[in-house]
Amino acid sequence: MQLKFAFPPHRNDSFENFVVDGNNEKAALICNHFTGKNQDRPASLVITGPPGSGKTHLLTAMGKEASAQSGSSSLYLDGADLVEKVGGSGTYEELKIRLASFESASFLAIDRLEIIEGAKESEDQVFHLYNAVTQAGGRFAAALRTPPSKWRFADWLATRLLWGHVLTLEPVGDDRKVEVLQKMASDLRLTLPRREANWMLTHLDRDPKSQLKALSLIDQRSLTTGKKVSIPLIKKALEHTDAG
Repeated sequence: MQLKFAFPPHRNDSFENFVVDGNNEKAALICNHFTGKNQDRPASLVITGPPGSGKTHLLTAMGKEASAQSGSSSLYLDGADLVEKVGGSGTYEELKIRLASFESASFLAIDRLEIIEGAKESEDQVFHLYNAVTQAGGRFAAALRTPPSKWRFADWLATRLLWGHVLTLEPVGDDRKVEVLQKMASDLRLTLPRREANWMLTHLDRDPKSQLKALSLIDQRSLTTGKKVSIPLIKKALEHTDAG
């Protein structure tokens, strides 16, 4: 088994801890079905959705499920990393060496695919990776923010991405956002009580980047003081910051 997801080692994304409600239940089921051994699944799956909807979580969960199958290898590639690999390669031969392991993956996930839009060489490589993986019997998955109607990929790449299943992932409703925030805290090994999580959702920005920054500051404050997370501790941790 080979699993090379470029995530922090404490991140623990799986289908079991993916917060589900009526907004995303069908999408989660489709992703789970995609990693099974069933023969009727398409060779590719593209997830679209806004920040914080859980795209990276589901890519990771699919990769873990696929990697658990005998003889399978699951690899993750971020869009920014792909652009860097393409731009940093002196020759085409050097680039092919850098991407060789991704071509032979049983399951390949490319995250933040919107980053490569308009970058012809990177789009060429995604096209090639898609073909190499699927033609060898593997599965290709990608995630990006924009729906197909707003894609700015070259026509030949957009057409290829549409060959498989394309689904829209919606964020969970307000009644489940506390659980998502608690999951983010858990990834930092931080215990965030429900009362404090509710306070954060009411008083702080809800975009994932701001939430993660706030949680990191709260975690640091809790470790420094040796105190459990409380609303006063949160307020103190976020003093004089953009997150507070």
